[in-house]
Amino acid sequence: MNKSHTGTEGKGKKFKKFIPIIAMLMIAVIFSVVVHKSGEPLSVKTILRYTPQNTVLAVIILLLFFGLKSLTIVFPISILYLASGILFSPLPAILVSAAGLAITISVPYWLGRYSGEDLVQKICTRYPKAAQIAEYQEENSFFACFITRIVGFLPGDIVSMYFGACRTNFRLYLTAGILGSMLSIITTTLLGTELNNPFSVTFMVVLLCRILVSVGCTAVNYLLNKKKQTK
Repeated sequence: MNKSHTGTEGKGKKFKKFIPIIAMLMIAVIFSVVVHKSGEPLSVKTILRYTPQNTVLAVIILLLFFGLKSLTIVFPISILYLASGILFSPLPAILVSAAGLAITISVPYWLGRYSGEDLVQKICTRYPKAAQIAEYQEENSFFACFITRIVGFLPGDIVSMYFGACRTNFRLYLTAGILGSMLSIITTTLLGTELNNPFSVTFMVVLLCRILVSVGCTAVNYLLNKKKQTK
């Protein structure tokens, strides 16, 4: 009985490790079908084409796209923020984008958590910069989740899977992740609300803010690396 039970547990653990691969293959198939039917690369225009006029359905479809985005690097998440800005008025658009990000960073987190702690070592081996996350965690887990979203020195899905595999408290991870991404969410989404009027003062101001956010993130990354080298 014990040997049989142990064997079953072993098979269960091995199966869990294949969950991310299976999920990614499913996502790849879905995106292939969408891109093939659209006849063009996935873009804001393509997403809008697949989004219905009904507001509730539009929110559901867009959130579904955020869910699909969580397991692929086919297109940047900024495209979804822009689409949200085009589809909805400013405040609802920001809320939808924030909810979308919550989905985007939650899916790979749970995949990482189910995959087990072995995934941490694999990520650190493939992405040496991931060791930097571990250093941040030693200081403060909230700060680690927060700063990795601001700086963006690793792909978002890899960061999410890392924290999941480390079994970081989910509420802490989710809160810090959203707060760390909020400036990008707001500026990019508002850019989408003014995309049809690129010569307006509002568009220029929002675009400038978006540029400043990008420059600020680069500066933070530089300062953190400099601090690390000094140590």
